[in-house]
Amino acid sequence: MRRIAVIAAVLGMALLAPATASAFYGNGAQIVSADFARGEQGDDATVFAAISADGRYVAIQTRARNFFGDDDPDPPGRYRAGGIFRFDLETKALQKVADGDLFDEATNGFLRRGASNPSISADGRSVAFATAEPLVPADLNDHVDVYVRDMSVAIGLPGAYDLVSARDGGDVPASYGPASVPTPGSEPGSDVSRGVAISADGQKVAFRTDAPTDLPASGGVDVAAGQVFVRDRQADSTTLVTAKRDPGSGAMTMTPAGGAFGAALSGDGTTVAWTGNNAGEQTRFLGGETPDASFPYYLWRRVADGPAAPTRRITGLADPDDPACPPGSFSFFDQTSTGPCFGPLTDQEANRTSISGQLPAISADGRTVAFLTGAGPRPLASTGPGLDLFLTRMDAGLTRKAATVELTRDTVGTDAATASPLGSVAFAADGRHLAVTTVRTNFVLPALQLLGEPRQVPGPRELYAVDLQAGTIERVTRSYSEGDIGADVLNGPTISADGSRIAFASFAGNIFFGDANQTADAFVAERVPEEPPVLPSAPGIERGSTIEASRGPGLRVRLEERPGGVVLITVSVPEAGGVKAVAKAAAGQPRKPRTLATANGRARGIARSEVKLLLRPVERYRPELRRRGVIPGRVIVTYITARGGRRASVSRAIAFRQAGRKEG
Repeated sequence: MRRIAVIAAVLGMALLAPATASAFYGNGAQIVSADFARGEQGDDATVFAAISADGRYVAIQTRARNFFGDDDPDPPGRYRAGGIFRFDLETKALQKVADGDLFDEATNGFLRRGASNPSISADGRSVAFATAEPLVPADLNDHVDVYVRDMSVAIGLPGAYDLVSARDGGDVPASYGPASVPTPGSEPGSDVSRGVAISADGQKVAFRTDAPTDLPASGGVDVAAGQVFVRDRQADSTTLVTAKRDPGSGAMTMTPAGGAFGAALSGDGTTVAWTGNNAGEQTRFLGGETPDASFPYYLWRRVADGPAAPTRRITGLADPDDPACPPGSFSFFDQTSTGPCFGPLTDQEANRTSISGQLPAISADGRTVAFLTGAGPRPLASTGPGLDLFLTRMDAGLTRKAATVELTRDTVGTDAATASPLGSVAFAADGRHLAVTTVRTNFVLPALQLLGEPRQVPGPRELYAVDLQAGTIERVTRSYSEGDIGADVLNGPTISADGSRIAFASFAGNIFFGDANQTADAFVAERVPEEPPVLPSAPGIERGSTIEASRGPGLRVRLEERPGGVVLITVSVPEAGGVKAVAKAAAGQPRKPRTLATANGRARGIARSEVKLLLRPVERYRPELRRRGVIPGRVIVTYITARGGRRASVSRAIAFRQAGRKEG
């Protein structure tokens, strides 16, 4: 009750008790790094997948060379190592966004950096990315620039690509200073943080600069690298985010401060959260703090409020948002003291573990932020150094202490099950759901209740879904046979607006049946609504009777009760593939939905064939079946094609019955 109340207070939700889990993640996931028209997986690694907020489209970054259309050959004497493609989960169509890295065919020598770091709008129409390939006539430099692709316009037509890294007030490309170390074909310019760079409507893009520029509208190339800008594509405006603060008046200036490593834009385009150095020039610090310009902080600014909008720290050792900590006060910031000026953490957010490769994850309205840090919650100074998950609200008037809740905590020591760090975090637009990656299997802090069975032995990095309203965390990644995955999930999952679909990349070869390319692929895992168990008074299936159902292309299921609490399931499938049946029912103590029986089978022929599965309750529930006489529930039968990984499923009532027994 306490864990739910704390999270609810931070989120502003009125919750009285933990919500009953209303969803679960089934076995495996759908592959999206595949050409379903050809029936081919990618012939090289796919390293990232960004899902649209509506859950229909996925922009993937891949090195696969077999996704290009027959009418889209490589340039003479050269070849493209993949690029960015958009996968349609509804139609299974794969469409090119932009070409990847370019190589010399004879020498395999690198020639030019191609498209990378995709982000996708809520409806999937707009995809933001960075590339050194000039995609509009005005782009004449050799530096990396930021673009948006309009997927409703064919490549080659005006409007297919829009240059984002452009000067304020028009579409003139940014100019860049020389790099300290020349990198032909990939000269630093502007770049984006993957998955979080574009607003829901596709009109705003947050990007950073990796070289001196003339942005937003300087008379020369004299603006230092490390700036964050927001480009409004409709207004042709480019706005500086990383601005200096006047230390005397506290007012924001228009002078660039720099230091940013990357930036995340809220879905409504109002707010930017970033990780960066030089925080002392951008936001308020308290007496007794010693800001180091080379030290990274998590920073936040609501740019929609205009140039006077302050840059604020998201978390940390101190609490400048607390009005009880007056200007001019001085504190000795140790790890255990408490009081108005002390923040929610025992250390600065990067004191124990680097956060230079991390970004804060931001909700669609920009008001809620999830972040990872190795620092523990004040005044607890004995936590391990691994990255853990915190949640905070940025509403005006909230102190950092009151607005922050700790969601996970590692243990001191080397136990991988409890001490492994979290690798990354993503925020759904609804502000309720998160996706995180970690090797950790045991979440010792009671803030989040683990749903389902944990992986018995920690190994590969896995994907977990967090429901903040229910106060739960659930393992998402499972093999197609509901076992453990065999290799890492890559950091950087993305999640649809309602949390029902999560896109990720993984090296595991057992997530879908038929995976044969032995490299990383992109997948989408879907939360399946849990069907309520049949009440004991509901009519069961008489022995020998059948039920037929059809959902998807030609999937038919027949159930037949057998003596001794056994049910025979006959599944008719159109081609080779794997079949899995999972029966759930209200059982055990306390009585709640549990998995009673599972069975796997495989169809090997190329034509329609039948797979027979025998379901019998596992040993622990057989005494209960003998005692009750009948246990009614639901069975979900899932079929995954061997070629392409297409999925179909059927859910039907089932009853496990002792011989001669009827429902009472």
